[in-house]
Amino acid sequence: MTGADGSQAKLRTVPASALPPNPAGVNIAASWYAAIKTSRLGKGPHRMRLFGREVVLWRDRKGVARCVAAHCPHQGANLGLGDVVNGELRCPFHHWRFDGNGVCSVIPGLSRPPTTARVRSYPTREAYGIVWVWYGTADPLFELPEFPALTARPRRYLGFSYDDATTGTIRQLLENAVDHQHFSALHGLALDEVEFRVLAKQSEAADNGPPLTRDDAWFGVWFSGRPWRPPLRRSPLGWITGVVSTFAMGRRMQLLVDGWPGGQRFTAYVDGAEVYKVIMGIVPEGDRATRQVGWAGVRRTGRWHRTLFNYVLFWVQNRAGTFQDVPVYDSTRNAQPTVYARYDNGLLRFRRYYQSWVDRAADEGKAGT
Repeated sequence: MTGADGSQAKLRTVPASALPPNPAGVNIAASWYAAIKTSRLGKGPHRMRLFGREVVLWRDRKGVARCVAAHCPHQGANLGLGDVVNGELRCPFHHWRFDGNGVCSVIPGLSRPPTTARVRSYPTREAYGIVWVWYGTADPLFELPEFPALTARPRRYLGFSYDDATTGTIRQLLENAVDHQHFSALHGLALDEVEFRVLAKQSEAADNGPPLTRDDAWFGVWFSGRPWRPPLRRSPLGWITGVVSTFAMGRRMQLLVDGWPGGQRFTAYVDGAEVYKVIMGIVPEGDRATRQVGWAGVRRTGRWHRTLFNYVLFWVQNRAGTFQDVPVYDSTRNAQPTVYARYDNGLLRFRRYYQSWVDRAADEGKAGT
């Protein structure tokens, strides 16, 4: 097997000093995170838990999604119980009003609100049917990554949305695609001629979309393998599994994954021909309360029956894989010493990368504050 960096020698040992931490708690990196579907954010306030805190989302006069901390600085009332007046969030208790930047603009009976009357605000973006919220610093350190499959070429794909709840951590959900060894162990996908490598340049992941605006915010991997296909007479079930794992299109499956500390983009191929794309965002509600949401779609083939076959098969694979993954997420214990094997080199590199973005979060933005 090819190592994560293309070198067998570097897979032999992992110095103890190089091991990334395995912390408990939400351990949130500075990044863009999914919050809710855009269709769920109407004219009124929307209360939810995000980053281990209560927040409120609403739309301003221009229809732009806004997000602030939930509690009024006056007497602590939940702003989500109020309403929206002229695009501003109004507290239900004394009718203090806050703009999209969290600044108090109106206090009944006062000509000018005090400058300290404000709540924490979070930058937002809307894309791919989701409201995204930035966490960790006052201003985003990079722009939300692009996903042309849903913006420039939506008619090329037949897709579905998904929303899966788990008590797993953000990092755990993201590193699932990097931990290639579990494809065989947990999902029963017997593979020969396996190749796995961590990508060195964003240009290597161009099929997923344009590069991120910061190179160090990006992480990508390439995985390839040949599903084992025994003779049909000897093992009918094994033969069928090998055939459907490559959509009955060929013999070799390939997976291109890249992303940022709060989400990922995927493109899958069979013998080099594109089969499907996925975008995934993490909703970090709190400690041991996380959701993975997004969109997944197969590329249209020009033959409706073949497209429908790929769509149904992919939906079954996607849902079955999640059904197997989530119980593991839900029962994993973090914050304990981790023993790494030789094939974990890519996983180690991802964990160091992710933790570097946890460290980038400002002190005021770190979990537990």
